[in-house]
Amino acid sequence: MIETINEAIEVVSVCTNGKMHPLRLRWKGKVVKVKRITGEWRKNEGEARVYYYSILGENSDYFEICYDSRTLIWTLCRVWLEG
Repeated sequence: MIETINEAIEVVSVCTNGKMHPLRLRWKGKVVKVKRITGEWRKNEGEARVYYYSILGENSDYFEICYDSRTLIWTLCRVWLEG
């Protein structure tokens, strides 16, 4: 079941060729390694650009996270936990 979260989270990411790639996130004190990025898109919200990523964790859980370029904050938007 997909659950809406909308909580600020910590994310480790790298930028290569002008694109950001999340590598790990921390949510509720647990670190989740990104196994695969399954989708990415962006939205313009006023003058800010928000980058969205759907990712598969190494434990087969799905996460939708976003990065707001105005606030520099990562947010866990939605989650689908397998277990």
